[in-house]
Formats: sequence, structure tokens, C-alpha cells
Amino acid sequence: MNEPFLAERNRVLALLSIYEPLLTDKQREAVDDYYRFDLSLGEISEETGTSRAAVSDAIKKTIAKLEEFESRLALLAKKEAWAKRAKEASLLPGDQQADAYRTLTEDMIHGL
Repeated sequence: MNEPFLAERNRVLALLSIYEPLLTDKQREAVDDYYRFDLSLGEISEETGTSRAAVSDAIKKTIAKLEEFESRLALLAKKEAWAKRAKEASLLPGDQQADAYRTLTEDMIHGL
């Protein structure tokens, strides 16, 4: 697999892990089958009884919906920022590390 596809796949899976409850069953299934279970468009179309074009369109629309959720809510961006701060905090010495984790925890509680 090539790097751009893997980067896209990882992003879609990250978005899906956060926003999955906001999708319809059909949207979730199409993206799950393609990105999580690595099924081809043909396999998905056979399974669902729809055309490959319809499956492709459903996947594209679902990804656009996931990106729209992220642009409005930015939950993935916050999650990534918190992970970065946690990693940076883990590199600090004792007292500084505790303070950094305390601040991070408070920011997470308040959604900052």
C-alpha cells in the first residue's frame, strides 16, 4: 500500500472512532467494510446488493460527513493535541511532570 492511502485510511479510522455514533448504520457499515475490514468496492456491492458506484459514492459522502463533524467539533484535533502534551509531559522531571499532567487533566475536563 502507498503512503497517501495509509495516511487517508488512518485519518478516516481516527475520525470514525470518534464520530461513529453520529453516522447512520449504512454509512458506518460502508466505511467499516472498506477501511476496517479492507473489503473491495466489488465485495461490498455484492454484500449489499448495490452497484460499485453506489458504494463508492456512499463512502465518499460518509468521509465528507466525518470531515464536516471534525471541522465543526475538532475532537480529533483536541485528542491529538492532548496526546502530544502527554508525551511531552512524560519527558519532564518529577515535579514538573506532575504539574504538566495536572494541567493537562484540568484542560481535558474543561474541554480546552
